[in-house]
Amino acid sequence: MKNPFIPSRSVVCRVADWLMIFALVAAGLIAALAAFITQVLA
Repeated sequence: MKNPFIPSRSVVCRVADWLMIFALVAAGLIAALAAFITQVLA
């Protein structure tokens, strides 16, 4: 029986992990950029 707490490292899982990480990083950069722009323009 496989351990349910260890995720299978299939290609789909890895792509999903990278997409989630990339989405979080992109959201953080966009938020920081938006805050910077509003601070400069204000």
